[in-house]
Amino acid sequence: MKIFYYLFHFLCYVTFIIPAACTLVDPDMCAKRFGRCRRHCLKEEKQIDICFSPNKICCFERFYEED
Repeated sequence: MKIFYYLFHFLCYVTFIIPAACTLVDPDMCAKRFGRCRRHCLKEEKQIDICFSPNKICCFERFYEED
């Protein structure tokens, strides 16, 4: 019975929580948005999506305004 309980919570998490936080993209789609799939974003980059590749995120270079 516990296995169904844990399975139910896992399915709810995958169905509702993850899509609300960010989307899964393939590396080509990330590149089309001028991003890169990496394990960790650099300090001057921000995370925009999660890549299909294991443990990789789509990082996008931040543009800072110059004074």
